[in-house]
Amino acid sequence: MLDYYGSITKCDEEIDKELIELFKKKCYESYIKNLIFKLRKEEVIYKEYSISGWMMFHRDTIKYIINIELNYKKQKSEKKLKFLYCYNLLFNDYDICRSICDKL
Repeated sequence: MLDYYGSITKCDEEIDKELIELFKKKCYESYIKNLIFKLRKEEVIYKEYSISGWMMFHRDTIKYIINIELNYKKQKSEKKLKFLYCYNLLFNDYDICRSICDKL
């Protein structure tokens, strides 16, 4: 994508650093890096952006996608945790509970 004011591009490292900084309070840095890698592999995050294209159009969309993914993972983890807690209270068998959660 070309910038109207001189084709100034934003490199991958700058984009990664910006996204990591935005989400560092929500999850670990390694997890957000893996998520960014996955989005690049699926070509949701392009290889090259102009600075204005990133700021105006794509940054908010990528932030939205990452938020959806993080919220989904959080909800799934909370369900597993609640299941573990209830199952252990009722049956007190951690091994069976763990094998069930691994399959979820």
